[in-house]
Amino acid sequence: MLNRRHLRIRVLQFVYYWNKSKQIDLVAFEKEFLNSLRNVESLYILMLMYLLELRIFSENHIEGSKNKKLPSSKDLNPNKKFVNNLFLKNLRDNSDLTIRVNSLKLSFSNENLFIKDIYFEMLDSKIYKEYMNNNKTTYEDDKKFIINLFSKELIEMELFQEFFNKKDIFWEDDFPFVCNLVIKTIKESNFKRVHLHNFLNNKEEKDFSIDLLRNTIINSHKFSDLISSKTKNWDLERVAHIDLILMQMALSELLKMPSVPVKVTINEYIELAKYYSTPNSKSFVNGILDSLLIELRNEGSIKKIGRGLFE
Repeated sequence: MLNRRHLRIRVLQFVYYWNKSKQIDLVAFEKEFLNSLRNVESLYILMLMYLLELRIFSENHIEGSKNKKLPSSKDLNPNKKFVNNLFLKNLRDNSDLTIRVNSLKLSFSNENLFIKDIYFEMLDSKIYKEYMNNNKTTYEDDKKFIINLFSKELIEMELFQEFFNKKDIFWEDDFPFVCNLVIKTIKESNFKRVHLHNFLNNKEEKDFSIDLLRNTIINSHKFSDLISSKTKNWDLERVAHIDLILMQMALSELLKMPSVPVKVTINEYIELAKYYSTPNSKSFVNGILDSLLIELRNEGSIKKIGRGLFE
């Protein structure tokens, strides 16, 4: 379920990491890379779990309020619409979720304060209040509420973002992608089941990411020489490190990965330069890659097959 944009970003991060750490065991490094991709699934499952944790906290809070010494009428006759949310009940009973939670060894058992803080912040939200005051209850209505709660409230909370970003150094970049996947999961669900997305089960995408990582690292000096020949009066050391890695990755796809279309490669790395490097990087990377592309095509160095032939 990881798309190629996401895989390219992770390769960029790991090539940067490789260059800084001076590691020499590429096989072990590739295993570490694949583990980092698998951890994206942990973030996905944790976010789904968190929705259930809010439900559990709400249920416990209701029961605790009933047992107060002087419970109010509201305590004794609570609004249990959130606890009875049909999507959350469906997710709670999902056997695939249970299996993955156990397999990944995930838990919120030591995060009661975090759950409590988000829960009480949720209670004050307009989305929550409107939902609780609406007597209409259908699966689609309940699902729509959870989508709105998650997309417009939870993921916008600084506390929510910080909690997950601190768990893994790569999750800050994974966060938007996984949030969209959680929303997609909720939208695609129906009363009978919630389909959970799989990660890294596609051999083609796994091979793509490993090939890109390996070829970029192994050929870094060769690619640097090619780039240096096009930087004119610029010393290669003056080129932003991220720009250099992005251009090395682009050359890896152009020269070593025949099934990736040239146009896709060029467009992807121009976009990544815009988001991950300096303000002028997009035009700089674009200019260097265009110049290299002309030269490599004239030399006949770019050989594409299958899907790689499409422009």
